Amino acid sequence: MKKLYFILYNQINTSFFPAQKDDIFLYIHHSWKINFNNSELQLNIRSKILDYACGYNFVKELENKNYTAYFEISKNWYQGFEKTLKNNSDIWEIIFNTADEDFVQKNLEKLAKKLQKNFWVKISWNNHKNFFLTHQEFRKKYEKPPVMENFYRFMRKKENILINGDKPEWDKWNFDSENRKFDKNHKKSWEFSFDEQNDIWLQEAKKYYNFSQTLWYPTCRKQAINLLNYFVKNHLDNFWKLEDAMYQKDDFVHHSLLSQAINFWLLSPQEVVKTISRQDTQMNNKEWFIRQVLGWREYMFHFFHFYKDDIYSQNYFNFTKKLPDYFWWKNLEQIKENCLKQSISRVLQNNYGHHIERLMIIGNFSLLKNFDPQELNRWYFEQYVDAFEWVVTPNVISMSQYADSWKLATKPYISSGNYINKMSDFCKNCEYNVKEKYNTDSCSYNYLYWNFVDEQKETFAKTRQSFVLKNLEKIDLEKIKFQIKKSEKNTW
Repeated sequence: MKKLYFILYNQINTSFFPAQKDDIFLYIHHSWKINFNNSELQLNIRSKILDYACGYNFVKELENKNYTAYFEISKNWYQGFEKTLKNNSDIWEIIFNTADEDFVQKNLEKLAKKLQKNFWVKISWNNHKNFFLTHQEFRKKYEKPPVMENFYRFMRKKENILINGDKPEWDKWNFDSENRKFDKNHKKSWEFSFDEQNDIWLQEAKKYYNFSQTLWYPTCRKQAINLLNYFVKNHLDNFWKLEDAMYQKDDFVHHSLLSQAINFWLLSPQEVVKTISRQDTQMNNKEWFIRQVLGWREYMFHFFHFYKDDIYSQNYFNFTKKLPDYFWWKNLEQIKENCLKQSISRVLQNNYGHHIERLMIIGNFSLLKNFDPQELNRWYFEQYVDAFEWVVTPNVISMSQYADSWKLATKPYISSGNYINKMSDFCKNCEYNVKEKYNTDSCSYNYLYWNFVDEQKETFAKTRQSFVLKNLEKIDLEKIKFQIKKSEKNTW
């Protein structure tokens, strides 16, 4: 009698499966509707291609190790299981790894009950291993999510990363205040690409979805390791100082593009953190990158699972305005703000955008325009290749849109055009003037910002941002309101 191990898209690593040689592996490419909280999730094509190619590459890797492994394409998981179980009548146990995403786990539990009822098989569960801590370990230590900085310091000590005794190397825990640099002489430097033509299963996936564009992302562990090595060699030395910078002619700047590989488990967060910690580069480069993985990524996972039961009902400001259709390629020419057009276009073209574009361009604009935070969250979820429920939802609902009643962010993350101008070259080619608030060609972020502050004065008072309210006294609100009315009349 044999065991069947079910492989999820984010479990592409043999360490998940303590299998015997006569056991069976099954990967099902879910090609049709995905049930997400009683609605249908419309994932982008790149995400579907990655699911297909990563799964197929992993199945072939298992076969090369003399395991029996199946790759099935099916409209749903049950149909894929049905075919495999009928062809292997000696399977007596199905082993699932718990899913990192809550909605996926709920779907798996429904699937397991149906399989057990219809095929009389034993169902077993293993805990996931895609994080430094299980959520159970997190809950044992914390009654509720602590301040992220305190959690990060705890994790540094626990994992002995950049630590001397109980103190951080260089006697400094972080370099947050020093990384906001913008190099006016920066030239496009990202030259890495995969040999897609010789990636057989990637070509199969692209043919299946009739997709001809460049993918950009690894589909097997070997590619992921090559990407990590390329980043370390070519970009880590500039990562810290230019991580927040944005350029019109450079989609990636010095970012690693490793989030998808880590979330798919092509690379483990542990090996990435250890690799970076060993590099001969300035401490600020190592610390800032490690903070993203050991601190922020880890924290977001546990934060989401702590608040998952009510986070989808959160809407602190009660904003209900629908997203404009240019968020889906339609009427993209309507966008007059160059920074917003560039950022949304990159997402639609690459299914990627770095964190400042996500937070301070798209997220900032959406909050200032009073868009529905739950609809925006779904858009992020569907459009980005590294978008997993546990990382997207708290980042959008709690961080970007300040919709969860202060559970994560201590203040709304908004800015006028001044920040965007400081951290990018977008404003040089914009129809609007970033230095104007009241005129016909005023930057939208400027008058939207002051209108938001005016309408949400109570929130700014509660979050002890008296300096913002003090500056509001200097603003001609009548002119600001006039700009708002004029912009709403001319758009959407």
